[in-house]
Order: sequence, then structure tokens, then C-alpha cells
Amino acid sequence: MSTAAGRPLSVRNVAKTFGGVRALTDCSLDISCGKISALIGPNGSGKTTLFNCITGFYVPDSGSIRYGETALGGRLPNQIVHLGIARTFQVTRIFKRMTVLENMVVPVRQSNWKSLFSAAIKGHERERAEGLLDFVGLADYWSMQAGNLSFGQQKLLELAAALMSEPDLLLLDEPAGGLNPIMIDRLTGYIRDLNAQGVTFLLVEHNMGFVMRLAHSIAVMHRGEVIAQGEPEAIRSDPKVLDAYLGD
Repeated sequence: MSTAAGRPLSVRNVAKTFGGVRALTDCSLDISCGKISALIGPNGSGKTTLFNCITGFYVPDSGSIRYGETALGGRLPNQIVHLGIARTFQVTRIFKRMTVLENMVVPVRQSNWKSLFSAAIKGHERERAEGLLDFVGLADYWSMQAGNLSFGQQKLLELAAALMSEPDLLLLDEPAGGLNPIMIDRLTGYIRDLNAQGVTFLLVEHNMGFVMRLAHSIAVMHRGEVIAQGEPEAIRSDPKVLDAYLGD
């Protein structure tokens, strides 16, 4: 992990509009370091938009996002990676015609396009990549084209690749989406192991069984803002949360 370990994430009054459609409205959120937090809510509630604002893919219209004392607003995605924050995506982003091993070095070469597609993999890169591939059960596939992996294996590859930058905070966008129960159990174990090593997690997820098993804290979004945040049992019975899912 990087030297920035142990910093909380603070989102304050963030708003984001696209062509007159307000995706985020006065959105505030606190993520404690060392914990597994989840972000849930109905489709279209703004969860992925908030992820994109945190990780530099979108610039908020207003409000602030801080990682410890460091303001994230206006920073590019590769700059945010170097601060100790990494992410995965709802739709996996891998280079399907590159090998599994080559995919592993992409996150640590983001700031230099020439080196990104360099054929040479340095010794320390290979050592870390091979260790992470072994961790997620993909060590035997290092030379395979990534596009030939199964859907679940591709999601595990994206997770392993995100870990190459040694993040302290890892944002996972629907990590259990489309996975079978056996693969979900494996993923649950990996997240718990990484959290025990000190990695903080923020998950966007629709699989409530997965969330309830893993999360120490859950935040609920509805219509672009966080309407509740607390421990799983409190969230499960919160009237505002029930209304957001079952109401209009």
C-alpha cells in the first residue's frame, strides 16, 4: 500500500448536471478508512456518477471531495490513482487482445502512453503482477489473451489489475454483477483478505446479500443524494430506504 494509508474520504454537497438533468444534488458521504462501505440505491440514483466524480472521470459542478486533507476536485484519473485510490468499472475495462500479464501493468503505466503499450515488462512489475494473479486464482492464465477468459475471470483480472497501483482505497462498481454464487464467494473472500491487510473499500452493488455479508457501513442514494448512512441492520429497517426502493 502507498504512504497515504489511513485517510478518510469525504464528499460534501456535490452536484453534477448533464444537459439540464441533475444526476447529483447536494450529495454528501463519509467513508472511514480501514472499513468496507457500500453504496446502494435504485437504478439511476447517481451511484456511478458519484464514483466518476470521486475518481476524476467527471468534474463536479459544485461541492468538494477530499481524501484526507487532499482535494480531489479537478484532478485527472491517473493523478488520483497516484494518491492511492483505484477503481473497477460496471462494465469491465480490459484490453482483450493483450495477455493477462500485459493487462496487469496498464494501471501502473497510465501516465505515460508510450510506456503503456511497451512490450517490455520490468522485473518488479512482473513479480507484483504474478503475485496478484496468484491471489485471485489466475496465475495459470498469465500468457492467455484476456478476451479468452470467462466473464468472471475478466472481473477478477480487473480487480487484480486495480491492485497493481497498491491502493489504500479501492472503489468497486458492481463487483458481483453477473457472477455465479461460487465466484461471488471467492470475491467475498478476496475483499475480506484485502481489507484485513488495510485496504479500504467502497462498493456500488445491487446484490443485497453480498452487501449485507460484507459491508460495515451502507449509504443509500435516491435521486442524486445520500438519504441514509449507517450499519447494515439500521439501513435494512430505515423507512426512508424502504420508500426509496418500494415507493414511487
